[in-house]
Amino acid sequence: MERDARLKKVIALVPAFNEELTIASVVLMSVPYVWKVIVVDDGSKDRTSEIAAKAGAMVIQLPKNTGKAAALRRGFEECKKFDPDCVVTIDGDGQMDPSLIPNICRPVLDGEADLVIGSRYLERTDIPKYRKMGLLVLNSTTNLGSMTKVTDSQSGYRALSRNALEHVDFRSDSYSVESDMIIHFSNKGLKITEVPTTVRYDVPNGHKKNPLKHGMSVLAKLIGFVGYKRPLLLFGVPGIAFFLAGTILSFATFLNTKLIFDWTLVTQGIAGISLFGTGLFLIFTSLVLNSLGILMDKLR
Repeated sequence: MERDARLKKVIALVPAFNEELTIASVVLMSVPYVWKVIVVDDGSKDRTSEIAAKAGAMVIQLPKNTGKAAALRRGFEECKKFDPDCVVTIDGDGQMDPSLIPNICRPVLDGEADLVIGSRYLERTDIPKYRKMGLLVLNSTTNLGSMTKVTDSQSGYRALSRNALEHVDFRSDSYSVESDMIIHFSNKGLKITEVPTTVRYDVPNGHKKNPLKHGMSVLAKLIGFVGYKRPLLLFGVPGIAFFLAGTILSFATFLNTKLIFDWTLVTQGIAGISLFGTGLFLIFTSLVLNSLGILMDKLR
């Protein structure tokens, strides 16, 4: 497979920001498995570009730090010039193992997928509970927006086919690019799959962003996107559930029947009316957003 990867045009695309301590090892360890390594230096203030170039990578320097999404977009544009069979994205911080590039590429080179995600969670069981819970929320929201099922929506270790590269025409902000890519490719009908991979956390600069802040910012972006793409599912379904619960509680209160025995009839009635009103609001919101979405799609 290593020989196949080098015979075919497999490009390793490495977005990097202030990674002078690890970028050389990432480039050197990737070289045996790819045709070319391209490092996109996202406005680093250190020697990332110089070291990457000495290690044998083609380096693209951005004038200022614009975020991972912009760095990847610039890198994908450069990759298209070489008409590659596969592009592998791998971070420059040393957390990902370049020796797994053949495994990540295999489904693309075999024509089985357009996007391959290296999942850290397909085979691992020793995952901290806080990380499991956070990823569960982000995975669920991403899967809801893409109507797919992935176990590691936030993994940056990926392989893209030539077809996928031609569909990198979406806009994304900062670190939500991983989820945005999945949703965009899925909506375009591209084939998405996952393969197991590993990750190291004992590396310099392993966490540039606070995990909680990062997760919340990604979640907020995803909810907004899913609300636009699937308003009936995100708002309509909960709205119907609230509406029905409110109707049942209100009707039971009207009949002087306590369904929740720890509550008074007044409390039950207030809860019923609140749920009823919230349900109506969510249903109305979902219908309006769905109509606006259809209108916007027609105007494009």
